[in-house]
Amino acid sequence: MCISNELYTLNWSGIQAVIAFFSTLLTAVLLVGLWQGKKTLKESRNTRDADILRWTMDLMSDLKNDIKIVTDEYKVKGPYNKKKWDNSVTKAAQNVSVQLQRIGYMANNDLISKEHFKNLWGPMYLSTWWALEEWVKQKREILDEPREIKDGGFSRAYFEEYALFCEQSLPEQLIKNEKKRFNR
Repeated sequence: MCISNELYTLNWSGIQAVIAFFSTLLTAVLLVGLWQGKKTLKESRNTRDADILRWTMDLMSDLKNDIKIVTDEYKVKGPYNKKKWDNSVTKAAQNVSVQLQRIGYMANNDLISKEHFKNLWGPMYLSTWWALEEWVKQKREILDEPREIKDGGFSRAYFEEYALFCEQSLPEQLIKNEKKRFNR
């Protein structure tokens, strides 16, 4: 029995098998890499959201006194009227509206989780909007803007837009309770 080696003849089926094996291996490695990348992106987003929510918690804690001043004034004297609100309340309104405008911007542009923020501070945010709504709209008039954002009013627009989101998406009973507290 004679075995001959034909080195000049190429066995294509063997080469195809080797290529198929390495292609399958490479595909598996790439799929694992994609899965790991997805997992890393999710963890990164969660970490970023947590950092921003911690920042907003600190901000909301700092604003609590001014929010209380504004909402208490509203409960006692009703909507803003230049003759009714003194300078300290107007100063608190300015501070609160600027900070909540920033938070509203971040939430409305998905820089922070709208849902997480709403779940933590939605009712407070909404009641603060109700307390400052007339103040904001008069501020727009002073700045020669339309009163309503739908008509082109710009000042504190993100504050108002996020408050409207909270009003539409918070549980109905919670909205009723807040309205009752604010005589709305």
